[in-house]
Amino acid sequence: MTTSDEVQVEAKEQFSEIMSRLHALAEAYQSTEAKRSAAQAELVQVMKELEAGLGEADLVAEASQDVRMVAELHTFTEAFRAARDQRWTEEHRDDWTVQVRAFAEAYQAAEVNGLPVQSISHAGWHPGARIGAHTAVEHSVLLAYHDSGSGAMLIFQEGHLDSFVGGGLSSDFTAHPFAVNTVIETGLCGVLAPGAARLEVISENGTVFPADVVAHTFAVTIDLPSERRLNQLRRAYEAPDDEWPMVFDSDLRGKNYETLDHFTARVYDGNDTLLYSGPVLTDTF
Repeated sequence: MTTSDEVQVEAKEQFSEIMSRLHALAEAYQSTEAKRSAAQAELVQVMKELEAGLGEADLVAEASQDVRMVAELHTFTEAFRAARDQRWTEEHRDDWTVQVRAFAEAYQAAEVNGLPVQSISHAGWHPGARIGAHTAVEHSVLLAYHDSGSGAMLIFQEGHLDSFVGGGLSSDFTAHPFAVNTVIETGLCGVLAPGAARLEVISENGTVFPADVVAHTFAVTIDLPSERRLNQLRRAYEAPDDEWPMVFDSDLRGKNYETLDHFTARVYDGNDTLLYSGPVLTDTF
């Protein structure tokens, strides 16, 4: 056998070994991926069943008017969601920012190309309800949720992702079946309690604004007076300062929420049974 033949035989043996290893790695990858997909599907199903169970327990506790049941359910819910959010944060601290930005880009790309945005998903992230008809408007807020149960609030300014805040889409629903997350001059958004299916906001003159509800998140796009508009109204009508409700440009709770003082809300379950009727803002700031 010539030297050239020996080199060829050695190359074939080396290549055969590499290919055997690649086949084994490919099989291992496919097996791991299949297990991961199965585990993810199981997690999603468990989360759905858990949310349904929380809704059932909430209805029973509310109907019984037993404060001990309400307190026990509240303690369980808060402990579970706090542990879940902490575990998710620890596992995804390094990559969740990249994932959320990539999700926002995919969402806006679908929006620009006229594709159904609700079908967009990335790394377990999905779109919830949104303030604003389009993310290219002056100010828009999109709530997003993750398969793990965590969530994020994405804030867009004129078509650009300005900032985002992470955290669980949960709240204390013992007093009312919804919670307002944020208020901006073009609307408000938040989360619905398990068992709640529909929300509407009613202005002082009786106009009804139905909320967009997606996966227990809700958003109402409504024109609320901003500080800029307030000044315009003052100049136009020379009205005293205390005749107009005010909202500041920040979306922190407090002074900017004064805009909603005269708005009310109604919340219904899946059977269209009224669960709540009263002020939109039920917290004291």
